Amino acid sequence: MELGLKGKKALITGGTSGFGKETARLFLEEGVSVAINYAQNDGRARDAYEELKDKGKVIVVKGDVGDYKEAEKVVDEVINKFGTIDILVHSAGIAQPKEDTPENWDKVMKVHLYSCYNLGKLVSPVMMNQKTGKIIIISSFAAHMTDISAYSVAMAGKICYAKGLAKKLAPYNINVNTVSPGNIFTPMLDPFIPVEKRREFSEQNIPLYKGREGYPEAIEVAKVVLFLASDMARHITGEDIKVDGGQFIHY
Repeated sequence: MELGLKGKKALITGGTSGFGKETARLFLEEGVSVAINYAQNDGRARDAYEELKDKGKVIVVKGDVGDYKEAEKVVDEVINKFGTIDILVHSAGIAQPKEDTPENWDKVMKVHLYSCYNLGKLVSPVMMNQKTGKIIIISSFAAHMTDISAYSVAMAGKICYAKGLAKKLAPYNINVNTVSPGNIFTPMLDPFIPVEKRREFSEQNIPLYKGREGYPEAIEVAKVVLFLASDMARHITGEDIKVDGGQFIHY
């Protein structure tokens, strides 16, 4: 079955590593033109571009989408270069800071929640005008846990925001969904679970990895995002899909 993605234009925030980069790779293989956005790490952005440039049409756009003015510049640049945005994948994020301070709380909310508002405000009119579009926001299974950390609260906020946006945009043939990964090994998890502990952690905490080789990586989430962006998911909106190998039910 055709995915219906060839020729589409996508903006992927946090697109230079982790879930975002793997999603960009899959999109490019399906003939999607991809803009990968990042906020700070120029070296990682250059590496990602070099890695992806031979797979299809890809551009790199710098800007902190947690800041409305910068998000506006990012969206404008993508539209100027691509003509439109058919798919938005919001994958930008940071881990929970070690210290629970007002400053760190604000930082997490800006990166994770303010960015949702900014991108929704800026990209929705484009999609409404063309009466089609897909928005996929990366949350976390931490959204479903009883925790007062800024990270968990922000993840739950993403799901709430996406459901409201899905209701608003459904009459315009726009699908909005969230994906909630469990512990899937991307660079963001490196400080918490070192490489040599990943297999042991997976064996003990992720039911689908009891007796399975290796450990879950970003491609598992990217494949679900690809599905949600495709014609195969045209009747799915306002949903949150956990991609955790059974980790949530394990707890």
